[in-house]
Amino acid sequence: MLLSAFVIISCKPAPDKSTANADEKTFFPVNAYIVAQLHLIDSLQLPVARYYSGEGHEDTTALNSAEYRALAAPFLETDISDPKWKDKYVEESFADQSIPSVSFNYQTRDSSLPVKRVDVVLKPDPVQTDKVKSVYIEKLFKRGDTLINEKLFWKADHYYQVISTRQIAAGQPVITKLKVAWDPTE
Repeated sequence: MLLSAFVIISCKPAPDKSTANADEKTFFPVNAYIVAQLHLIDSLQLPVARYYSGEGHEDTTALNSAEYRALAAPFLETDISDPKWKDKYVEESFADQSIPSVSFNYQTRDSSLPVKRVDVVLKPDPVQTDKVKSVYIEKLFKRGDTLINEKLFWKADHYYQVISTRQIAAGQPVITKLKVAWDPTE
């Protein structure tokens, strides 16, 4: 009797996934990944250095946890994996077997959104979970009368970088480069 109940339950057809969530999009959780990387930096307790250049000077300083978290804020300002953005971005993905990698690219055509593009590159692993190699985010937005173009790059387990161009009306653009590294080889 118990065996026949098991057979009946196990023979029940699986729900049709093609109609259940046909319009449900899920994007790579970039913000969750960045938060996990920040937790990893906290747990490693390695020295973290900030390299800055721009506006006529360069400097290098050591950072504490609050400082490197604050400098990572541009990566976390917009979470495109939030369901409210699902209709604003288009995902494309491709596998490159020559280097082996899988890339996820997200782009918007909505000029009002500050995040224009997100690229996530993974190293595929047939045995374990695929590993993120890098995250790249491009932003373009206005703050007051200043046009700001940010190019954000996160190299997994090594460093993050923000290259920012700020331009007021017809003035000369001001370019700054910020790099925060916790891997001493970077």
